[in-house]
Amino acid sequence: MDLSIAVILGYLIKFLLISAVAVLTVVYFYIRHNHGYWKKRGIPYEKPMPFVGSLSFLMRKSWYDYLSDFAKKFPQEYVGMFLGHKPALIVQSARLARNILVRDFEHFEDRYIYASRSTDPIGSLNLLTAKNPIWSYMRREMTPMFTSARLKMITELMNGNAQELVKKIKRDTEDHKEIKLKEIFSMYTSDTVAYTIFGLRMSALSGGDCPLWYITNNMVRFTFWRGLEFTLHFLVPVMARIMRLRFFSNKATEYARNMFWSVVNERKEKGQYEERDLVNRLLVMKENMTLPTDGDPNLHDNLMLAQACVFVIGSVDTSSTTLSLCLHELAYHPEIQDEVIAEVERTHQETGKEVLEFEDLLGMKLLTACILETLRKYPPVPHLDRICIKEYKLDDKLVVEKGTPVFVNVGAIHHDPQNYPEPMEWRPERFIASQEGDNRQFTFIPFGEGPRFCIGKRYGMLQVRAALAQLMRNFRVEPHNPYDVESDPYALTLAPARGGRVKFIPRT
Repeated sequence: MDLSIAVILGYLIKFLLISAVAVLTVVYFYIRHNHGYWKKRGIPYEKPMPFVGSLSFLMRKSWYDYLSDFAKKFPQEYVGMFLGHKPALIVQSARLARNILVRDFEHFEDRYIYASRSTDPIGSLNLLTAKNPIWSYMRREMTPMFTSARLKMITELMNGNAQELVKKIKRDTEDHKEIKLKEIFSMYTSDTVAYTIFGLRMSALSGGDCPLWYITNNMVRFTFWRGLEFTLHFLVPVMARIMRLRFFSNKATEYARNMFWSVVNERKEKGQYEERDLVNRLLVMKENMTLPTDGDPNLHDNLMLAQACVFVIGSVDTSSTTLSLCLHELAYHPEIQDEVIAEVERTHQETGKEVLEFEDLLGMKLLTACILETLRKYPPVPHLDRICIKEYKLDDKLVVEKGTPVFVNVGAIHHDPQNYPEPMEWRPERFIASQEGDNRQFTFIPFGEGPRFCIGKRYGMLQVRAALAQLMRNFRVEPHNPYDVESDPYALTLAPARGGRVKFIPRT
């Protein structure tokens, strides 16, 4: 009997091994066949590796650095790559970016990013990830949050938080504490977002209780696993679906959910509403919502929470990176720093104000040019992803098939010497005469462009201006790190490795 069982087990093991080899062989030849996709079409492409395609760099090199190196290796207008076994197209010219993002938008309405309402409703229903028609409806409803009138209303708050930022840096400097730029600017933006979304005045910078800082910290701090999760959402959505990954971390989502509904319920009980914040706008939107629920009783509630969550990550991550890198460049360009300081002081003297208001901040041309040039050299979001939803003729040589991911390589366009001579030189004078909304013939697209451009662009620019104005009035900055910025390999967006550093020298 024992011998019979052993024989059966032996045959079973052989069968399983043969089956596994057969399956792997079929998968291998399927992938190999698929990896000939661009070659058959005569399109230059990066030679893929089995199973991972062009993604062998993941978790060793940042996506930002990969796309930068990719543009140097393949200077063509468009190039093929492989996301695992799936062919994808990288677009690297302003001309084609304009076509995809604006002129032929009906072919590229949706992002490629993974979004599943069944497993991750909060991650799939926000403005960044949502598909049509939900995306277009939410976009229309959210736009009134970012008018000039509303931005003027929150400038006072941003200035107050910028003053707390100055105090925090002074304390840490006096105590000889290490100041990580990315972290301290994330605190500053978190404090602003707490009020903008929830109407709550709280301060992570002053060391007080700040629940939103807990949420932000979980959303934007990239460990190996969090970085892998985020990367799979954007680059290998099929794996994100199989692994049932969340766009926002579980901890952050639950904390945000509790905080959001606590504020909502308190307002309903008291009958008090704050006109300035996002929660109020979302409540009004829910009352008038015409979107069909498709049998999902939680759709409208999840839509509200999803917009709050994406606003947190969108306004905190990119703004803190831009502030960090702008200070880094000012530290290495003391002559420009002197001019910015002079502009800030002159504006204070001319207005007679101790704290600058909305129009005053917008009127500082050099300070604005420094921010825009930082966004050009260091675009925080290095790519704009789209998926082709119907066959599209790119040019006489290539027809893009339905279902093909298309990535606009923002860095390749920003660093093209035909667009910006000596592109790796930081030169704010390039933008001294530019208007904030000018995409310069699609050669400047750090916030995206077309119907899906970043809805919070003006909000983000305002909070960066407010912080820089206060910092330049109170400090000089000197270099601490090497000039060439090392990026965090775990982050899909651009983030300086180890948070970034400068030396703060008090001016008074």
